[in-house]
Amino acid sequence: MNKINFRKDALDGLVGQGKRYTVFDAKTPSLCLIVYPSNAKTFFLYRNVKGRPKRIKIGRYPDLSVENARKEAARLNGLIALGRDPHEERKAERKEMTFYELYETYHNQYLVPFNKKNINQDRKRLEQHFFPFYGNHKASTITPEKIRQRHAEIGLKSKSSANRVIEIISPVFNFGRKIGAYNANNPCSALTKFKKTSRDRFLSTEELTSFFTALQSEEQLYQDYFSLLLFTGVRKSNQLSMRYAAVDFILSRWRLSDAQTKNGEVNIIYLPKPALEILKRRMEENKKSETPSLFVFPGSGKMGHLKDPKKSFQRIRDRMKVQDIRIHDLRRTLGSYMAITGASLPIIGGALNHKSQDSTEIYARLSQTPIDNAVNKAVNVMIGNNIFSRFMENKELLAVALEGNETIRFSDLIAA
Repeated sequence: MNKINFRKDALDGLVGQGKRYTVFDAKTPSLCLIVYPSNAKTFFLYRNVKGRPKRIKIGRYPDLSVENARKEAARLNGLIALGRDPHEERKAERKEMTFYELYETYHNQYLVPFNKKNINQDRKRLEQHFFPFYGNHKASTITPEKIRQRHAEIGLKSKSSANRVIEIISPVFNFGRKIGAYNANNPCSALTKFKKTSRDRFLSTEELTSFFTALQSEEQLYQDYFSLLLFTGVRKSNQLSMRYAAVDFILSRWRLSDAQTKNGEVNIIYLPKPALEILKRRMEENKKSETPSLFVFPGSGKMGHLKDPKKSFQRIRDRMKVQDIRIHDLRRTLGSYMAITGASLPIIGGALNHKSQDSTEIYARLSQTPIDNAVNKAVNVMIGNNIFSRFMENKELLAVALEGNETIRFSDLIAA
């Protein structure tokens, strides 16, 4: 066995021959350097591992210094002394999935077959916040510290987005463990997410009057869409894809399948009279159309229904001169008026299809005390005991108000 004291000048003096040859370090056990005919030189650890000779690559010389090669050799010797096999561990690591590969497997074997919701939105969120940073990293190398750091970085701009990213990736690690593709602990399990601040914004009676006034300048499609959102309290996406076939006009019910709801359970939406009138009118108009649609709110895109009404809602906000309301606040408005008119939290939760009472707690401050009666009471207050119908019928008063850029008061409509 050819041994020399590994020094830079000694290794620089080694030259390639007709075939490769090996020299060992006189100081570090099992550390060797293989010199190739091309003059390339590579450090290895060569020794018996679990009774079999193994050559474990350390690095190229001179890219890796003698000092660092000795440190790595000592580390590998320590692992072997503990009964581990660095050579086999490296082979396993090369076969291990990156996080992106693990996510793709999770997507194809779980999300798609089980018809999980928000797949595309969740992927886009990861493409923005996680894949560029850790997508190509082996899943086992993503430590709790890396997760905490990424969570904090995202949280600088949006705490809710930071929490949502964790909610998306945590099941991926659990899935990896389940199929044997990932053996470490879930790095998300010990993370403390940002505290969620419940938004409690809803439209006051004055704002509702202004809202209905501003709504009249929109085309009928959007008038009906936003009015129905207000009267049913459903989520925006559910109403965008609403089908006539899911509506029972006799029982005043709308059935949302488990694939459509956020909590994955079938939900029956009660339709108060103003909502039912809108739906009946739209269905009659749809029957007379040259191109009838399956959807209550048809659209020209590939989905067949209205895609996103945010531009219309922005115009409504501009006319109201109120910018701090969101489309989701219409859903919250129904819940708030149900609370104001005495509905209990379980009743509100049932109407809004909240799986957890935590989602309903924001209405507790408005309530001091069956779903159909509660929804009716709330809608009647919101539209001022059939003021909405008078509002829709009184075109002259409406025209004057819009021309003068005024807000119609409830008292004006009652007097009319």
